[in-house]
Amino acid sequence: MNERNASEESDVLWATGCGVSATVALMCATLGTCLDIVLVARTQGYCLGDLSAGENLAGFIWAASRFVVFPIVSGISLFASLPVVLLARLPWFANHDWLKAILMLLAALVSIAGPAGMIVHDVATEGIIGDCEPPWWPSWLPA
Repeated sequence: MNERNASEESDVLWATGCGVSATVALMCATLGTCLDIVLVARTQGYCLGDLSAGENLAGFIWAASRFVVFPIVSGISLFASLPVVLLARLPWFANHDWLKAILMLLAALVSIAGPAGMIVHDVATEGIIGDCEPPWWPSWLPA
């Protein structure tokens, strides 16, 4: 193996790491948006019961805003995960494949952290109204 092959292999690993983080961010942007809207709607339905026409319109406008905000949050999480992917390129990690795997898993978790936090925040602020707590809401999360 010469130096050129080693750098090409390193570039492939770099692209794979970035690709995994980008795929996770894209999935969070699409599936996370839908999950956020469904969870908030179900929580509001549980806490308020039947919604009026005005509340339904306000919920529709809020849901439409999530299609703009959620991809932005996923993109920010993607950029926050890139330093972790960069760590895998350091010479010390280059000799340890198991450390690279752990770093790639950590990068994926960092990509998921922003959208997951956004879902918890939206359910806590938009879904839970007043003192109502859904039966599945953990006590350690804000209501």
